[in-house]
Amino acid sequence: MKNIYVLLAGESTSQFGNNLFDIAIMWYLYRLTDNSTTIGLISGTFNALVVLNVLTGYLADRFPKTKVMMTIDGLQAVLMGVATYLYYSFAVNIWTLVGVAFIAKILGTVFDPAENALIPQIVPADQLQRVNSMNQGVKVCAQLVGMLAGGSLVAFVSLADFVLINGLTFLVSLGCIVIVHKRVGHAEQVSVEQVQTRDWYAGLAYVYHNPMLRTLILLAVIVNMVIGPVLGLNIIWTRGTLHASAVVYSLAQALFIIGVVAGSILINFVKTTFKTKLLLALTTMTVAVTFMVLTRSIGTTLIAMMVIGMAGGFVNVSLFTLIQLKTPGELLGRVNGAMMSCTNISMPIGIALGGVITRYVGIATVFIIGSAITLVALLAMSRVTLNEA
Repeated sequence: MKNIYVLLAGESTSQFGNNLFDIAIMWYLYRLTDNSTTIGLISGTFNALVVLNVLTGYLADRFPKTKVMMTIDGLQAVLMGVATYLYYSFAVNIWTLVGVAFIAKILGTVFDPAENALIPQIVPADQLQRVNSMNQGVKVCAQLVGMLAGGSLVAFVSLADFVLINGLTFLVSLGCIVIVHKRVGHAEQVSVEQVQTRDWYAGLAYVYHNPMLRTLILLAVIVNMVIGPVLGLNIIWTRGTLHASAVVYSLAQALFIIGVVAGSILINFVKTTFKTKLLLALTTMTVAVTFMVLTRSIGTTLIAMMVIGMAGGFVNVSLFTLIQLKTPGELLGRVNGAMMSCTNISMPIGIALGGVITRYVGIATVFIIGSAITLVALLAMSRVTLNEA
């Protein structure tokens, strides 16, 4: 377990730096353009890059995972170093701003499948759920701290300083992965040499032909599409329906993140099947959203956001753990890539659809529609048999 602690230490540091960087990029982008359409298109493009996980998961199977991760962290540090020089030496413009962020996002799509595929190699099977919950909890906590720090400092600290800090956090992450690589690198090399990993699309094919994984990923897509509007359009609910302040909006977002952390921890104390955990999470999510819409108060909204986050934590840890247990090691990178592509792209799609529908029926109706869809997924899930043995 020492290896996972070292890995998480590095990842939490780079997650903190990444969130500082993301907040700074969006802040300066708004200052440069002051155009919501441009910002929306750029933000949407960044989010759409997750579809590359279908391809980048191949690298996690084709090469030793720690080497892939070290390479990406090294490239990220170099990129941030170049960006720091550019932003210190020249005036910041939209091309250098978007260009650096675009490259950084692409590199990130290579790192994540490798990390998710590495965890089952360095963690005993009976500890996977615990480690996945730790991994999600640590990342979300680092994101929360980075978000709060970035929001507090962005008006006073230059973009170059934010980028420099981000580059330093990648160096810390690189150092941690080097330590892990020295301990498991030989075993990884032997594992890679023993398998053939020529087809980049093998992960998609495996998911398609595996009824259980196909069902789980479809479930995750539905949940993310439904929860997307609740998170992405929460500002409309807070300001337009509740007539609350920006403080309430920020608190709701923070409570959602705290809920994810709590759910990631609590799942380890729920001793039941994965299917029951998923059903419990979906039921809780449906009740929370419905209760929030029916009561329309600040207090219930804050409680509901935390409960929704807890349910999301349950779903994420359960899905990743079951997929890691049921996927052959030589395909794990590509299967993880396929899962991340499908599930991550579904959330911005849900936000976009929710935004369009809100114009015609109102935000409350959009949330109720989401609850209804979740209920349908819940009923369908109850009829599916998962081979968890």
